[in-house]
Amino acid sequence: MTADGGTPGPGGPAHLPPVSTTPDWAALAEAREREERRRRTLRAAGGALAVAVVAGLVAGALVLTRPSTTPAAAPVGTAQPDGPAPTADDTPGAAPTIDPSAGPSTGPSAAPSASGSGKPTGSPTGKATATPGRDKQPSGTPATLPGLLLGGGATIGRTEGHDGPTMVLYGNGVGWADSQTPVVDTSRSFTVSAVVRNNAPTGGRAVVTQGGDSYYSFYLGRDYWGTHNQWVFKVQTAAGAQDNTTYQAFSTAPATTGRWTLLTGVYDASAKKILLYVNGQLQQSTPVTGIWQTTGGLQLGRVRYKSQWTDFWDGAISDVQVWDQALPASAVGRLQGSGGTTAGTAPGRSWLLP
Repeated sequence: MTADGGTPGPGGPAHLPPVSTTPDWAALAEAREREERRRRTLRAAGGALAVAVVAGLVAGALVLTRPSTTPAAAPVGTAQPDGPAPTADDTPGAAPTIDPSAGPSTGPSAAPSASGSGKPTGSPTGKATATPGRDKQPSGTPATLPGLLLGGGATIGRTEGHDGPTMVLYGNGVGWADSQTPVVDTSRSFTVSAVVRNNAPTGGRAVVTQGGDSYYSFYLGRDYWGTHNQWVFKVQTAAGAQDNTTYQAFSTAPATTGRWTLLTGVYDASAKKILLYVNGQLQQSTPVTGIWQTTGGLQLGRVRYKSQWTDFWDGAISDVQVWDQALPASAVGRLQGSGGTTAGTAPGRSWLLP
């Protein structure tokens, strides 16, 4: 009996509703439905996120592979160098040189005259001489001259103020031309001529020379020492490489700088004399006993002196001609009238003619 006189039920106090042991199938079904909806929602959200990620990757790939809309920079042009001269080696003959057995010749020397010093007039070091306003060579080409070996500093092209090809040199040991074997037979009469422009304010400068391993046999160019600055044609009259065997013919006026000049040296073996002409005008005639015959090559732009290369030309050289005869004054005058190109008599050898 309970306190209120009732009979306790089988599941607990009489005042509580009886506990059912049967599952609430409706509630379970509703809970299952809610869980299923939640899972579907999560799956849909995940798919959308994956699509977004893939779309982002595809868009990035398209951006990376799409051609740029910015034009590529135009190639930078290479300016024609017109400033520094070719670098010279400080050691004579360190530039491209000839086998000593070939005997490249020539070297400056002053004659045993009142005006001569007996010393070479150029620097034997081969260092370049800076010259304000020197000619540049915008149209130069790799240097080649038939029958001549050229140093790496020689340029062939056009030079302002002159018609026809020129060889431009910079007063250093890498600018020269060498025939390697003799061109002139100095035991006989001969004439050498060239149209030149000198850019160097100082120093001896060789235009055309020939000689041996130790000394030159003849030299056409600019003679310079102290206050002496003249065009010169000078020769060695005997072997021995001594200054006291040098004989010279000088110009009456100083050698010019920055002007085109026709230089002509003549050796008359019959009359035993050398003559120098400048722009077709006779400057001086000097008696000689003969000229030392050597085995070295003809040189343009340098000279052999006491076994060293020196007097490197700084400027332009053109219209180089060699005759195996002594040209008369009339022929030299005609040479001047033609601008240095023709004397009315064909030369034995020539270079840099129009």
